[in-house]
Amino acid sequence: MKKIWYWIFVLFILLRLGFHSTFAAPSCPTDDPCKDKNSPYDKVSCYTDVVNTCSSQRESMTAQVVYLTTKISLTNAKIESAKEKVIALQNEIEELTGKIDGLEKSLTNITGLFINRIVATYKNGSPSYLDLLLTSRKFSDFFGRFKYIQTIQAHDRKLLFQLQNSKVNFEDQKQLREQKRKELADLQKQLEKEQSTLAIQKRDKEVFLEITRNSESIYRQNLTAAQREAQNIQQAASILSTAGVAKHMNKGETIGVMGNTGFSTGPHLHFGVYNLRESDLNKFNFEGGYENPFNDLSSRSLPFNANSCDDVNGSQTKSIGSGSWDWPMSSPTITQCFGHTPFSAAYYKSGIHSGVDMYDDANPLIKAVDSGNAYVYRGGQSAGNGVFIFHDNGKMTLYWHLQ
Repeated sequence: MKKIWYWIFVLFILLRLGFHSTFAAPSCPTDDPCKDKNSPYDKVSCYTDVVNTCSSQRESMTAQVVYLTTKISLTNAKIESAKEKVIALQNEIEELTGKIDGLEKSLTNITGLFINRIVATYKNGSPSYLDLLLTSRKFSDFFGRFKYIQTIQAHDRKLLFQLQNSKVNFEDQKQLREQKRKELADLQKQLEKEQSTLAIQKRDKEVFLEITRNSESIYRQNLTAAQREAQNIQQAASILSTAGVAKHMNKGETIGVMGNTGFSTGPHLHFGVYNLRESDLNKFNFEGGYENPFNDLSSRSLPFNANSCDDVNGSQTKSIGSGSWDWPMSSPTITQCFGHTPFSAAYYKSGIHSGVDMYDDANPLIKAVDSGNAYVYRGGQSAGNGVFIFHDNGKMTLYWHLQ
C-alpha cells in the first residue's frame, strides 16, 4: 500500500514540475532553424522535421508562409544533396573507366603471352620424363632439364591463373560501372524531379501571397471555406447513407443549378469522381478514394483560369479529357484542376484538390454525366446543396455547391 502511495506522489510531483511538457508537440519556428547546418544531408534531415512540424500548424497566414518557405528550403537542400551525389558518382565512374582500360590492356597482354605458350607447346610437344632420361648425358643434366620443365609448367599455371583472374576482375569492374551508371541516371531523374518540384513550390508561394494579398482575414476566409466544404460533404454523405432515398437519373438529365452554397468562394460547381458503390455510401471519405475526373470526361477544348492547374500560368484554352462521359456543364471554364494545384497547396490539409471546379455563367444548369441512382442533399446556404450519383461501373460522381 505504501508503494502505491509513493508512486502516486511521484507522479503528482512530475506533473507539477511540467513533466507533461516533454510530450508537447513542438511549435513551428518563425526563423530558419537549419541555416547553420553545413552538409546538404543535415539540411534535408533538419528541414524535413520542420516541414512535418509546420504541416499541422497552418491556422494563420504567418504559419502558412513559414510552411511554404520551409518546403522550398527542403527541396533546395535535396537538390544540393543530389548534385553532390551526382559529382561523386561521376568521379567513381571515371575512376572505374580508368581501371577497366588498364585491366583491358593487361588482359590483352596476358592473353597474347598465353596464346604464344600454347603455340610453342604445340610445336615442340611435351617431352616425357623417359625422353629426358634417355637424352641426358648424366644425371645432373637430367635434373637441370627436369627443373627447367617444372619452372615452365609453373609459369604456365601462373599465366593461366592471371588470365582467369584478370577476366573476373575485368567483368566485375564493368558490371560495377554499369551499376554506377544506372545509379547516376536514376539520380539525374530525381534531380530533374526535385527541380520541377522547386519551381512548383515557388509558384505556390507566389500565388498564395497574390490570392491573400497579405491579408490574414482573406486567408482565414479561404481556409475556412476549404475546411467547411470537406466537412459539409462528408456530413451530407453520412446523412444520406442512413436517410437518403435514391432516384434514378438518366444521362444528360438536369440535376440542379450552379450555386455558391456551403462556404463557396463564389458560384461554381465542384465535380468529383470516386470509386464507390451505392451499397458503400456509409464508407464515403471525401479525402480518399477519388480519381481525376478528366480521365472520365470526354475530350474538349476549354478555357482555364490563370493558376487553375500546375501547368497553367496564365489564362488559356487547352484540350482536356480522355474518357467517355459527357460534361456536367455546357461550356464551363476551369477554375481549379484535380490534384495538386497552386490553391490546394495552401488550403487543403492533404495538399490535394479532390475534384474539378468549374463555372458557366451563360448556362448554369448542371447535368448528370451518366445514368445512375441519385441521392439529393439539401443543406441550405450554410451547409451546402449537392447530389451523389452512383453509376453501374462502380463509380460515384459528386456535384456540390448547387443552388
